[in-house]
Amino acid sequence: MSETQKANLSFDFDFVTCYQCGVVIWMEAWILKKRRNDHRSFFCYNGHSQSFSGETVAQCLKKQLDRERGLTRMARDEAANEHRRAEHLGRSRDVYKGKLKATKQRIKNGVCPCCNRTFANLHDHMATKHPDYGGS
Repeated sequence: MSETQKANLSFDFDFVTCYQCGVVIWMEAWILKKRRNDHRSFFCYNGHSQSFSGETVAQCLKKQLDRERGLTRMARDEAANEHRRAEHLGRSRDVYKGKLKATKQRIKNGVCPCCNRTFANLHDHMATKHPDYGGS
């Protein structure tokens, strides 16, 4: 006794149109996807050779991702540079504040900021000997 077996085959077809003659080209979806990715030639039913020359969606997204990663890296580097600059300015400010405090203390004790001599009446000395000094 012979048995007949049936196979359930299903194919997923997709189509493109020939750029030259306009005929609809039916292909299995996996072959069409492969041609879109590898940019190799295929032929329409009338023998016209063609290929997909543009970027695939994946290639376009990869380029966009690389571009965004570069921008992120640049922004991170810029933020790090600004942080280092702010720390440097903070240290410089602290140094200048210390020098200013020391200078004010010396003036309070009667030491001339210009010639480093001590005077009982520093105000008179500054007015007569250093009139162009603008330290107020």
